Amino acid sequence: MRRRPEPEILVPTRAPSRRSVLRAGALLGGLGAAGALVGCGDDGSSAGGSTTTAAGGGATTGALIASFPQSTPYIAAGSPARLPYLIADREGVPLRSIDGPVRFTVSRDGTPVGEPVEVTPRSDGVPRAYLPLAFTFAEPGIYDVSAEYGGSTLEGSVQVVDRSKITTPMVGDRLPAVASPTTANAMGVDPLCSRDPVCPYHSVSLDAAVASGKPTILVVSTPAFCQTAVCGPLLDHVMEAVSEPGGINVIHSEVYANPTAVDDLAKATVAPVPKAFDMAFEPALFVADASGVVVSRGDIIVDRGELAEMLAPIR
Repeated sequence: MRRRPEPEILVPTRAPSRRSVLRAGALLGGLGAAGALVGCGDDGSSAGGSTTTAAGGGATTGALIASFPQSTPYIAAGSPARLPYLIADREGVPLRSIDGPVRFTVSRDGTPVGEPVEVTPRSDGVPRAYLPLAFTFAEPGIYDVSAEYGGSTLEGSVQVVDRSKITTPMVGDRLPAVASPTTANAMGVDPLCSRDPVCPYHSVSLDAAVASGKPTILVVSTPAFCQTAVCGPLLDHVMEAVSEPGGINVIHSEVYANPTAVDDLAKATVAPVPKAFDMAFEPALFVADASGVVVSRGDIIVDRGELAEMLAPIR
């Protein structure tokens, strides 16, 4: 009988370890020799970390949780980054609601980088409230990220890499014109759509959409096989927001090609689109304008309000 792991509750991350990197590969399936498809909530998975320090220097409750990939290159120097964070209670469980806005400060070697950023909490239609920090890191390196919440300073760190080390399309890049599974050509993906009932976004291939001269919305997700507690109903939100696509191409790509044919998703084959994009996470939203350039991207967790903002440039 196929084993489907229970949803993961994200935990604070600390220094990288071989154990955590291997565990990350098991969380969201494998790419075999090509590498591991990793989740947003692997513990101990990168230079990024989350700790808690009270305003007076003593320990307090709560933690800042990075809800984005930590074990593979993810943040590119010089490119706008969207970093969703959660806040955990004393038991390590992410809060369902966050009082905001929350002030974030980014620093390097103890020196603040840029001005503090006020981040408004998001929670409309997602299981946990989150804070999408928008920041552009000028240079590669390790940066400290702190947030002021409830009278405490919640601290973490992130690793920023050279843009050349990241192959997944970013804002400003052209959306790759690769073939995607459709009802006419499933390209070996079964099920073509794991949503129940299936979504209507499998009639047009991505390469045709990019060449059509129309805006394109691409959702990479696996509704039936999502393995983290904060994946959220991204596909459902898109269906609500774009109930009548009109002149917009909307495409849904599954993450796994054969999830029902294996007893463990770590053994599943990655579907064509996430494989072509060299994706190390899911779910993800790519919004491209009529020329095929990515104007918005939302990874891991996106609520209804933030989705509306991401779709605004093509409406």
